[in-house]
Amino acid sequence: MTPFRTPRLVARPVSVDDLAALQDVLTGAPSYHELVDGAPAGPNAGADLHADAEADADRRLLLLWPASGGPAVGVVDVQLHWPEPGAAHVRLLLLRESLQGRGLGRETAAALEEALRSEGFRALRLSVTGDNGGARAFWERLGFEPVERLRAGDTLHEKLL
Repeated sequence: MTPFRTPRLVARPVSVDDLAALQDVLTGAPSYHELVDGAPAGPNAGADLHADAEADADRRLLLLWPASGGPAVGVVDVQLHWPEPGAAHVRLLLLRESLQGRGLGRETAAALEEALRSEGFRALRLSVTGDNGGARAFWERLGFEPVERLRAGDTLHEKLL
């Protein structure tokens, strides 16, 4: 998957030189980590996420940078060809809390869909934890349909590209 742009953001792969920026994004979304992990992002969360992504040839970890310059504002983690060829799975789309509610997530999701579609992907999937009603509502507003109930109230959502 190639890097992509939105009207206000540039998404590009995370490199080792970007680990501090990735860590800043993760610590800039404390409510997410409290909800999902029960604790703030640890001091090595960015490095650990990057190492996990680098270990999988079909995984893409992208930082979201303002097109006008400045610090990274978000991260996208996508698993390609999962659970089957032609499908991709959003593992994480996270923006700093101070920037949520401004349409950046919607822009990012639309640009991600277009990038995947242009590379021949037919479906985009994601899982939403049972306690994350805000994320569920966000993705459903973007046209993602719940297709399967998973463990502990989590839901698999899908959108055909």
